[in-house]
Amino acid sequence: MRQAPELGDAPALGEDEHRHVDESGHVESASNLGVLLADRGDLGGAEEAFRQADASGDATSASNLGVLLAERGDMIGAEQAFQRADERGHAGAAFNLGVLLAERGEMAAAEEAFRRADERGHSAAPFNLGVLHAERGDLSGAEAAYRRADERGDAAGASNLGVLLADRGDTVGAEAAYRRADGRGHVTASFNLGVLLAEQGDIAGAEAAFRRARQGAQPEVADRAAAALAELGSGA
Repeated sequence: MRQAPELGDAPALGEDEHRHVDESGHVESASNLGVLLADRGDLGGAEEAFRQADASGDATSASNLGVLLAERGDMIGAEQAFQRADERGHAGAAFNLGVLLAERGEMAAAEEAFRRADERGHSAAPFNLGVLHAERGDLSGAEAAYRRADERGDAAGASNLGVLLADRGDTVGAEAAYRRADGRGHVTASFNLGVLLAEQGDIAGAEAAFRRARQGAQPEVADRAAAALAELGSGA
């Protein structure tokens, strides 16, 4: 499953400007100050700013507070922060809450959290829902979820959609899905695209796809791609 996202970006104001507005009680500025401080490594200051904005009802600050707490191992505090942000309609917090719940085995509650994130337009949430559907054999539900993720630009969603389509013999649909994921930098999709193209006799296309997979940051995929290139007679 996909993991938690990072903190959001702050507008381009200086710290003094953030603090000035923050001291006047402006919630958005406190939130932005938290992001600015987190970016420069002042996690204590960031937490204080996020807590202030969270106490005023800011959903993004509650979500960012949850990320900070999770990173330092305070999973109880992180869950509570994600829950507050989720209740305020924050998609990323619902997603992060789902990840936390899934990691401790509460799959029904995790799925509900992912559904809320999905309904709010989160790009990775439908991917996780697709994984859950596939694990219990609901391939129709998995396909629908992967398609939503793919439509939102999610590389893993497009890659898994390709696998699902290939497994049922839809090589045209699988190739198109792999190409979308490959174009988004998904190295497993690049490798799978290479396999499919090789089977179709497009050796040049397969070699190019395997080279892209080999250049990725996943050693296992890179090794498989190197072996495939060697089998095709092209180690370059």
